[in-house]
Amino acid sequence: MPKPNKFSYEKKEAFRDAFYFIIVCEGQNREPDYFRFFDGISSRVKVVPVESIEGQSSPLQLITNANAKEVELDDRSDKDQVWFVIDTDKWKEQIHELRIECQQHSNWQVAQSNPCFEVWLYYHVKASMPSFDQLDKCKSWKPKVHQLIKGGFNPDFHPAEITIATVNAKNNYEEVGYLPIAGSTQVWKLAEQLISMIGKDLELIKDRFPLPEVDE
Repeated sequence: MPKPNKFSYEKKEAFRDAFYFIIVCEGQNREPDYFRFFDGISSRVKVVPVESIEGQSSPLQLITNANAKEVELDDRSDKDQVWFVIDTDKWKEQIHELRIECQQHSNWQVAQSNPCFEVWLYYHVKASMPSFDQLDKCKSWKPKVHQLIKGGFNPDFHPAEITIATVNAKNNYEEVGYLPIAGSTQVWKLAEQLISMIGKDLELIKDRFPLPEVDE
């Protein structure tokens, strides 16, 4: 199947009373590119990925980024949501501080992946947790996902399978305390909220995007 043009659907202008779904990302590329796919699918929701700046990606820096974006957008609606999409790696102590900060905001939530965002991408094509070695290492997941999906995960159209990923990730989710175990991700919680807002509009355009082709 030929590769479609980037965003091969007409992006919709947000209504004046549309509310914000702000996604504060630890990464500069992979995560923002993924969530950018969903902006413009629905006129009722403005999806706003916030990428890290100049590699400054600590959880405490993400709090600063979130506050700055809320001020920039004049974010005041009680319908607006702020999600922090983070990995489990060198920031364990600061992740705890981030979660404490989120408790002070009724609309702030955390979607943590262990060890990295590629766990979420994996569940777009697989229904069970993998069995490869070192599930707790990002260096294991990144090449695995690239090898598994022919041509690698493409943020221009593969995010259309977010509903499948949500089911798979939720079915394989385990945690200790509030932390996902290796091979688990909390991004399905964010995805459930996003799907509840844009799901009907997404279904209308899903047939324009090819399914990820999987190498077994």
